Order: sequence, then C-alpha cells, then structure tokens
Amino acid sequence: MKYKMLNVRDIATIAMCIAIAVVLGKAVGIFHKILPFSRGIINAPFFSFIIAMMLYKVRKPGAVSLFGIGYGFMMARMSMFGTISIAVGGIAADIIISIILRDFTSDMKIAIFSPIYSICGIISTFIMTTFFIKSSLYSFGGTIVMVLSAASVYVAGAIGAFLAMKLYRTRIGKCLPN
Repeated sequence: MKYKMLNVRDIATIAMCIAIAVVLGKAVGIFHKILPFSRGIINAPFFSFIIAMMLYKVRKPGAVSLFGIGYGFMMARMSMFGTISIAVGGIAADIIISIILRDFTSDMKIAIFSPIYSICGIISTFIMTTFFIKSSLYSFGGTIVMVLSAASVYVAGAIGAFLAMKLYRTRIGKCLPN
C-alpha cells in the first residue's frame, strides 16, 4: 500500500476540477431557485461526478482533501463558515475514502465511494449550522433529518459517480495517458 506523492500534473488536474466545480456551482445555483429539492440532492450528482473523474485520473490519496480545501477557498467570498465546512468535509471524505479504498485501482470502488464527499459535506454543514451558526435560516431540523438527507445525497451522488465511470471507461480513459 505504497502511494506516490501528488505531482504537478495531479495538482493541475485538481485545480481544473475546482474551476469546473466553481462554474458548475453557479449553473446549478439556478436549479436551487426553481426546483423544490434540497441543495444537497441537486449538487450531489454533479460534485460526485467531478470527484470520481478526478480520482480516475489522479488515483492518489490527498486529492479529495486538496479539492475540498481549494474549493472551500474559492467559496470564501460567500461565507467563512461555508469555507470551513467545505474544507473539513473534503478532508474527512479523503480520509474515509483512502482508508476504505486502500488503493485506487478499481473504477467500481471509486464510483461507490465518490459520493462520500457529498455526504461529508452534508455532515460538516450540519455540525457547522448546529454549533456555530445560531440562525433559524440555516436550521437542519435535527439528526434524523440529517441522516435522511445524507442517505438521499448518497443515492443522488452515486448516480453522478456511475455516470462518470461510464464516461471514463468509454471515452476519456482510452484517450488520456497515465
């Protein structure tokens, strides 16, 4: 279980994924206004797709942490609490994914575990809004609601991650050098 360090190419891939996430976040924000679903359920397929594609290319621990920290810093203009929540969620997801995956060779395992990023985002947001932001505007409604939200976010995220696996296997994986 020996891992190589992230190199410049890996960091460039992560940076491109962060840029895509920022632009996609703006586009997905439109859906938040017109669809009556939770933000997490709308965001999960898109972010799980990005995380899965990033892991298919990078295949090293630390990638999700760097993504979370970088994306968190890009969102700092919105809220410092959001930045902390995104970064902590990314780091927690990376730890969980790295421990469970052990190696990043299986495309199927990457697709199964990519939605963990979105789940960790939901949990870190729950903790942040419960303990640090005392506003009814950001109320989650309790632990049961958070667990149900995390489960639905995983299902929605799995859809995006498996679409990424299909795209990677059929199109992108054949074109890119490792």
